[in-house]
Amino acid sequence: MSLAAINAPSADAAAESPVLELRNLTRVFSIGKRFLREGKPLRAVDGVSLSIPRGEVLAIVGESGCGKTTLSRMMLGLQQPTSGEIFVSGEPLADVDRKAFARRVQPVFQDPYSSLNPRKTIGQIIADPLHIHGVGAPADRLAAAQDMMERVGLARRLVHSYPSQLSGGQRQRVAIARALVMRPEILICDEPTSALDVSVQAQILNLLQTLRAELNLTYVFITHDLSVVEYMADHVAVMYLGRILETGPVREVLHAPRHPYTRALLDSILTPEPGLGLPRPDLGRGFPDPLDPPPGCRFHPRCPKAFAPCATLPPARVSEGDASVECHLYD
Repeated sequence: MSLAAINAPSADAAAESPVLELRNLTRVFSIGKRFLREGKPLRAVDGVSLSIPRGEVLAIVGESGCGKTTLSRMMLGLQQPTSGEIFVSGEPLADVDRKAFARRVQPVFQDPYSSLNPRKTIGQIIADPLHIHGVGAPADRLAAAQDMMERVGLARRLVHSYPSQLSGGQRQRVAIARALVMRPEILICDEPTSALDVSVQAQILNLLQTLRAELNLTYVFITHDLSVVEYMADHVAVMYLGRILETGPVREVLHAPRHPYTRALLDSILTPEPGLGLPRPDLGRGFPDPLDPPPGCRFHPRCPKAFAPCATLPPARVSEGDASVECHLYD
């Protein structure tokens, strides 16, 4: 395969299908399993359905432990779902060749240092996907790596440097260049700026916005930072204890949230305005035990608006336009 063979799909390709679709996705882990002893089931992801149109950005937000990273690993094919299906441009993931899938979907991880091989040069790291897929001659791969370095704002002279010689922001640019060198359709970004300084975060987010427009990329952003969501995303999904509680356009969800959990997340944002003090989100007691989730609505033990049905009946999903909410207040 030559470098010229790496092309984005045509405009007609799967035009009617979402570029990535999750249908009733579930992942169950067995915790504490030993010889002749069954473990307790942990439903890290429980019945998640999402649809991502081509060229858009979906942000998945929620507290630590809600299942965001497990969901992202399934979208990358790194973990198999216990049940449910993933579709890429309308094609079941189970029917897609693993290497072909890797050419279409790539990750950008949270820690730019631990995700880079410290024994390889920057040029080798970025060219690795081309080498693995047998694309081009060694000289062509190096040239492609240098071209991608320039596109993400790295000087070509760094091609023979090692990760330890770079700053955190430069290392994350290397990770982005490596993810893009095969010209994928989708980037799964798991907290891509949380390990960086605030000023560097802004640079990386601006870079991702520019690359999205230039390369017609689709992003899935896994994050807990709602300011990043507001700046980057078109749609947002709010996740809690393995479930998606609310979805919708970013402006609608962040400025007129319907689920009490979404409201609590927004109330927890620290503001720089003097005199306002620390935020006091109304979240009741601590995060529940995921090995023993509460019956009914999973958020009801912490919900300030809980009433009788919440403790016993799982809420139905109510949809209105592009938005949906899973809450007894609306069903």
